[in-house]
Amino acid sequence: MKKPVLVGLLAVCSYLSNAQNVIDVPENKSVTENGIEYSYTISNERDEESYSRYEVTIMAQNKSGCQLIYLKNDNLLNLFDSDPSAIARFECLNATGKRLTSKGANLKARPFYVPYNQPEKNAEGKTVYRNVRVQGGFLLKNGGSVSNDLIVIVPKGERPRFKIRIQNFTELTAE
Repeated sequence: MKKPVLVGLLAVCSYLSNAQNVIDVPENKSVTENGIEYSYTISNERDEESYSRYEVTIMAQNKSGCQLIYLKNDNLLNLFDSDPSAIARFECLNATGKRLTSKGANLKARPFYVPYNQPEKNAEGKTVYRNVRVQGGFLLKNGGSVSNDLIVIVPKGERPRFKIRIQNFTELTAE
């Protein structure tokens, strides 16, 4: 096999390993994937001459029975608008984006920090340790939820239709 073909094949395999699940979310219903329940609600709607405007709240709730920890990983920066804290992205399939409104939004896990003893040299040249907090990643507690609000404009007479892309994280255990 030639090198360019092998490199291209490796790039495709790498892309597919970082691919996300895409799931349609019906209005006023939830979808559960990997113990996280995803849903959206419409809090306000208004019809204008040529479009319909909706204020939407998107949500995710951890119902897995355990805390979900996403370690900070610089390799995920190209996914979800370069936001490593994003656990899912809701995208409105029929949003127009007119009047500077959204077509989608991310749901983000909260950061968590771990203590670290950082060695430093003092004035006498001796090594001393200073306790600092270092961000270890992102956390979604058991029973905890995250939400985000957005405004979408869709063609008049239509309701917003959403799909979600869910972040797939690699397993932390080695086999």
